[in-house]
Amino acid sequence: MIDMSLDLLLFSVCGVHFGVEAGQINGVSSYIGERSEDIFWFHEEFEYGAGVKKYFSPTVISIKTADSKPYRLIIDSMEDIAGFSQSDIRLFPPLLEPLAMQKGFWGIIIRNGVMVLLIDFQIFLNRKLKN
Repeated sequence: MIDMSLDLLLFSVCGVHFGVEAGQINGVSSYIGERSEDIFWFHEEFEYGAGVKKYFSPTVISIKTADSKPYRLIIDSMEDIAGFSQSDIRLFPPLLEPLAMQKGFWGIIIRNGVMVLLIDFQIFLNRKLKN
């Protein structure tokens, strides 16, 4: 079996680490305070809950969509774009997998001793549009 590699854009929001397949991203730019119907705060989209959320280095990632309508998320602390082996990825346990997939989370990797949640923005957007 051939072990495929996956390039991930790694970032964090409020101390939680995430990775997304780099091919799902159209662009990255600094957040300069703009407001628009197509720009969303990550912690609000993924329901972080009540309380103040601090972003130290707000960055906007533009997500590729099936149509021409843009979808941009404000993340914090873009960390790296790195390649990972398919064998580095761990799937969620069967009990958690259906809940995780509702938000587009599909796996976990450990990088430098830190858990990184893998997210598929296409799954997330498809489910968001259905609701």
